[in-house]
Amino acid sequence: MGGRHNYMTEATYTKDQIRAEIKRLIANVTEREPGEISDTAHFMDELGVDSLMAMEVMIAVDKKFKIDIPEEEFNKATNVDESVAMVERWIAARNGNVMTA
Repeated sequence: MGGRHNYMTEATYTKDQIRAEIKRLIANVTEREPGEISDTAHFMDELGVDSLMAMEVMIAVDKKFKIDIPEEEFNKATNVDESVAMVERWIAARNGNVMTA
């Protein structure tokens, strides 16, 4: 029971920090300002995100938050809100916590 608590040293992020980072990344690949990206705008249909852009965002998200979301899982998120929820789940899993949707 007296295990090490190394997970506590892992960076934790608030929902707002995750949202800001995802918006920044989407804005970067779509050549927009983060403030122009709504939480519910569809990545492909409304923002013009193609598969190469999505891959670029996925790699950046994985590096930033030190997680490893599989491509097929990442592609299920179609807007900022869904992406934030996904990143939160993967961070929780990395830290050994179980989050239910």
